[in-house]
Amino acid sequence: MEERWSTEHVLSLAPDAASRKAAGKLSTSAPWSAAGTDGEAVWGECRGSGSTPYRTVVELATPAYRCSCPSRKFPCKHALGLLLLWSGSPDAVPDGAEPADWAADWLKERQERSEQRAGRAAAPADPAAALRRAGKRSARVAAGAAELRLRLADRVRHGLADRSTTGPWEEVAARMVDAQAPGLATRVRELDALPQHRLLEEYAML
Repeated sequence: MEERWSTEHVLSLAPDAASRKAAGKLSTSAPWSAAGTDGEAVWGECRGSGSTPYRTVVELATPAYRCSCPSRKFPCKHALGLLLLWSGSPDAVPDGAEPADWAADWLKERQERSEQRAGRAAAPADPAAALRRAGKRSARVAAGAAELRLRLADRVRHGLADRSTTGPWEEVAARMVDAQAPGLATRVRELDALPQHRLLEEYAML
């Protein structure tokens, strides 16, 4: 059961001064109908300029807000006005009421989403699946390393000074990225910038 908030607490939720001022005008029972609270949420319908009242519901624990008005402010003036009415006029927002259908549907959806998130967070890790993923990654890295070894040997056979038949290393580096070996990819990209007398040493280290 959520205790009724103070006016100061409600106004502290407003996104700006204009919203606080507008909410103050909606803090009386005159524009509201079918308002109520069950201690966990507050709901009500606010008369606006159109023929259909704005349906407003606030879930208190989070808090979270839902209103059928077109405002992009969050919370909107109707949610703030309803909270001010709930805070200062218990008779206008009676305790122990049953939520209206539209409010109950929204609250139920929120509860279901919350339970789904909690279930996903609490789900135990699958060690077998993790082992399979690690094995697949290890195989890709090993294949990439084997390919790099062949490329290096090919360069040596052609001669380090002859780069006309081998092309740049960027293509090989891209293959290392595909093989999930980013460390090798970084080292390979650096080969094109190395002077010739450093190449054999770097090939051996790779």
